[in-house]
Amino acid sequence: MTAKQFIHATGEQPVTATALKAKIEVLEVEIAKLEALIADHQTEFRAAPIERDQAEQRLADLLRMTADLMSAREAVARLAGELSALRSFRSLRPWWWRMLAG
Repeated sequence: MTAKQFIHATGEQPVTATALKAKIEVLEVEIAKLEALIADHQTEFRAAPIERDQAEQRLADLLRMTADLMSAREAVARLAGELSALRSFRSLRPWWWRMLAG
């Protein structure tokens, strides 16, 4: 089956060179718009160093607080394990020892 027969068998319209050129022109226009948008964003980004510094400082604070939170959670988990170990050890002592120790 040739390519032309396959195109007609699948029901697709054959693509012409003018249709492709039109699509290319549309895409080139969209690319130009995106490049202009990128240029605008770059100028805004460069124009606001104070805001960028504040954002970087807030990000650093957030990362530090996240690290503190993770270490606190690890400490809680460690202490909970120690507490359960102490409770299980306490229940292993004889009843009279528990009465004396309180």
